[in-house]
Amino acid sequence: MKKMVFKGLPLLGLALLVAACVTVNVYFPAAKVEKTAERIVSDVYGQEKPALEKDKGGKPSSWLGNFLAWLGPRPAHAQDATTVSNAAIRGLKAQIAQNHQQLLPFYNQGKVGIKPDGYLAVKSTQGLPMNQVAALKRLVEADNGARSQLYKEVATALNLPGNQVAKVAEIFARHWRSQAQPGWLIN
Repeated sequence: MKKMVFKGLPLLGLALLVAACVTVNVYFPAAKVEKTAERIVSDVYGQEKPALEKDKGGKPSSWLGNFLAWLGPRPAHAQDATTVSNAAIRGLKAQIAQNHQQLLPFYNQGKVGIKPDGYLAVKSTQGLPMNQVAALKRLVEADNGARSQLYKEVATALNLPGNQVAKVAEIFARHWRSQAQPGWLIN
């Protein structure tokens, strides 16, 4: 009796192995983006984060407390591990913060609002002179451009593919809206 040997079996196995290797899972670091968005938005809006609580004297009360505090993580290192920053991100954050200061009166008057996507929109120009209307529209456009670039920079800093920028923008939008002051227009 002759044994039948299927000569295509190694080729079939190789094809299955190659097909199995084609699947690529991209990890999206949602927690890092959340922390980064929370931090940037609160900095832009001028909201301070509560400091770490210590005892009444401002320092740990015993030598053991001092020793344990010395051994523990430093706040700057803990922050670096959970947020994303580079020169471009810091520059865009500063630009958005500066725009925010100029836009603040318009937020408070209900002339500028925050859309569901986190970008700004001019809601009303009633009572504004034409030159101020034009300046307001340019400022809103510049701010929206800086926000868009910020989301791209955060994605780049996290080595995310271009199609993940939309997820970064979605997370930031949620923070722009949730941290807005009472009375601001939010659609």
